[in-house]
Parts: sequence; structure tokens; C-alpha cells
Amino acid sequence: MPLPDAEDAKKSNLYAQLRSSQLDSVTQDNFDKVKDPVYFNAAFEDEARRLKLWGEIAGKLSSSGPLPGTQIVQDTTGITNSYLEVYRPAVGTVYQLIAASIITLDTAASMILNIEDADGNRVQIDTFNATSNPLELNEPIFVTYEAWLSVRTSDASAGNARLGTSLIRVR
Repeated sequence: MPLPDAEDAKKSNLYAQLRSSQLDSVTQDNFDKVKDPVYFNAAFEDEARRLKLWGEIAGKLSSSGPLPGTQIVQDTTGITNSYLEVYRPAVGTVYQLIAASIITLDTAASMILNIEDADGNRVQIDTFNATSNPLELNEPIFVTYEAWLSVRTSDASAGNARLGTSLIRVR
């Protein structure tokens, strides 16, 4: 059933770009490219409704939690007592930190995980002081392009410390 009082669906950018795609073959990048040119005005309201409907059906948008197929697990190496970017999402996306733990500490006494911004402001999330010491997440920790995840050690300059993290896209 078409949207009530909507323009002809044949004019839809969503349908024009993804018409021959099956739901399970649409990637998050494909969907993001279709929704990026939508503007905030009445002329695009029908397109916004289509994007929301098909985005949720295809698992590329969520109004209730993480997006399927977007969780990453990574190993950050070369950590010293200088701040090192762990993960900085693309502009317009939001990831939630799910887990973090030290893989190797080597000569450092501790590892410090932070949220950092472009002005050099930092908020400490936690300090680890033993290998395989998992971060205890008491609140959801969200990471964006503007406020990303960074790490440093307390006193190691050799760069042999390693951190394991897992994040999932929520927006």
C-alpha cells in the first residue's frame, strides 16, 4: 500500500537506487548513500517515511537499539604514554563501546582509556592495571566523530601495550 497522499513512488531516490536489490543484499553503506541526500523540508517527507520504513525492515536503521551486522572487534597496538586514537567513527554515526580489555601491558604500570575531542579535552573512562583486566561498563559509552575513543599508558614508551575493544553502531 503506498503512502497516503504521497507522490508517485517512481520518483523516489530510494527506489531508483535500490529497486533491483533484495533486502538482505543492501549493505549499510548502500543505505547510507541513499539517505544522505534527503533534506529537512516538506518536499522530502514522503522520502523520509520510505527510508524509515525500508531501513528498519532491512535492518539498516533502528529505533530500538544497535544495528545488526555493525559490531567490530579490534586490537590496538603501539600504545605508549602519548594519546593514541582507538576508534573514531565516520561523521554522522554513533557507536557504543561494548567491551575493552588489556591484551598486553608490557612495561607500563597501567593503561588509561578516554573519550577525547578535537580541542584535546579528555574524559577518563577507566584505568586498567593488569593484563586481561576487563573494563567495567557502568553506563553506556557512546563514541562519535566529535568525541572518539583514545588510549595511553601511564609510563611505557616502548609501544608494546595492546588493547582489545568491541563497539557496535547504534546510529
